[in-house]
Amino acid sequence: MKIPKVLTDRAELQLKIASGSDALYQFAKASYGPKAGNAMLGFRHGAPLLSRDGVTNIKQVRLEDPFEDDALQAIKEVSEKNNQKVGDGTTAVVILAHHLLMAAQKMEAQRINPMDIAAKLKEAEQIALSYIDSIKKPVEDDTFLERIATISAGDPELGAMIADIMKEVGKDGGVMIEQYEGLGIHNELIDGFYFHKGYKTTELINDRAVNQSNHKDVPIIISNKVLSTREDIAPVLQKVIESGIKELVIVGEVTNEALETLLLTHSAGRVLAVPVDPPYVVGGRTLFLDDIAVMTGGEVYNGVDFDVDTHMGFAKEVLVTEHATTILNGDGDRERIKERIESLREQLKEAENPQSIQFIKDRLARLTNKMAIIRVGGAIEFERDEVKLRIQDAVCAVQSAMKDGILPGGGTTLARVKGTDFDDAFQQPFKQLMSNAGHNAEVYIGRLEESPAWYGYNLRDMTEKPIEMLEAGVIDPSLVISEIVTNSIAVVSGLITVSAAIAHVEKE
Repeated sequence: MKIPKVLTDRAELQLKIASGSDALYQFAKASYGPKAGNAMLGFRHGAPLLSRDGVTNIKQVRLEDPFEDDALQAIKEVSEKNNQKVGDGTTAVVILAHHLLMAAQKMEAQRINPMDIAAKLKEAEQIALSYIDSIKKPVEDDTFLERIATISAGDPELGAMIADIMKEVGKDGGVMIEQYEGLGIHNELIDGFYFHKGYKTTELINDRAVNQSNHKDVPIIISNKVLSTREDIAPVLQKVIESGIKELVIVGEVTNEALETLLLTHSAGRVLAVPVDPPYVVGGRTLFLDDIAVMTGGEVYNGVDFDVDTHMGFAKEVLVTEHATTILNGDGDRERIKERIESLREQLKEAENPQSIQFIKDRLARLTNKMAIIRVGGAIEFERDEVKLRIQDAVCAVQSAMKDGILPGGGTTLARVKGTDFDDAFQQPFKQLMSNAGHNAEVYIGRLEESPAWYGYNLRDMTEKPIEMLEAGVIDPSLVISEIVTNSIAVVSGLITVSAAIAHVEKE
């Protein structure tokens, strides 16, 4: 067993933190902006991938020195957090964080206490966020959605497709992104409570000619108990048959002897019960089933005292295919559904864990009956992964803009932040974009400072003087820029106060 390294020399440790930050910064900035180049990502096996997606690129960076690597990983973590929460800003976080760190370490060299520097960073955050709030505008034109999606995805065709989808599903609508082994990108819009689980056997469907089961005005049993024995299912079936029901859908896990009982009951012509597994497990499955109960006006059955009137939900239509189930026009109380949606919106504001964020978004999409599926193909798996991530980024960016408004893009918003001890650091994303496009950043930052707040530059169609960014369509979601500020300052505030560290030489 290798013993971890311990480093308690603050000066040496801060040098290693700076070195780790610089390594990530140098790699990230090279592919930053519409005029920048690709990153070539090599792997132990197979050909390298040429990528311009910030998340994909940054994920691959590691360093040999464990202390430098730990500092790098800390910045990577908040960069990925930015992407997970709002779908963009990954590279900008790295650039801003690095320059904030350099400024903070320079302050320490001038004998300012690290805890006082952290306080100055927090003050700078409040100034920046206040400025952002003062100039942001609501999305009032759907054409802006396409521009945001195009900037985030880095592809006009993807941008147009994503914008069209988001116009249909709305800010709470869900977009499921799946991979398939063919070529090309395909999408479809779905109305209704949709989830990716289908029937268990073709013997329990009502239309074998097209391999699906389509039910009108159908009752639904929502079961959180695994129904595996005849004793589990028989009391439920008996009450269903006594009530005169001939067809129903069971959303719940039905296995073994219980499934055989359903087959025998159907063969006898008594009732067709179509079982569909829920898509989540443990706590997530419970919440998912409860959402269906709210949507259909039923109650979740936990294996005790099944009652047709109490537990049974209803829907105008349920479509069950081999791979998916869609519930249309559930019979649930509209006010209860509305309250559940509002509750989830509040939870989403507080969520930090990426899995929790995505789970809440999926629940919202299903309850609002607005979903889209994008299927991503490609020649190799990593290529599919890269495109999938860019689509996810663009979807999140558009949703963020729809929820909280837009700002002038191209790094201009951060470049205009004034009155902090870190004004130069806030200018660096803008300067890097200019530099990567082959322009003199110092010249253009001077012209920018002399122009109004919503003026800046379109790097795809450069002009000598700043232009109106809203008209040019060079815009960023407000939430993305706010998260860049918050996440960058959070990690630098932590790193500048580090005086001792333990690092493992070998890590997975």
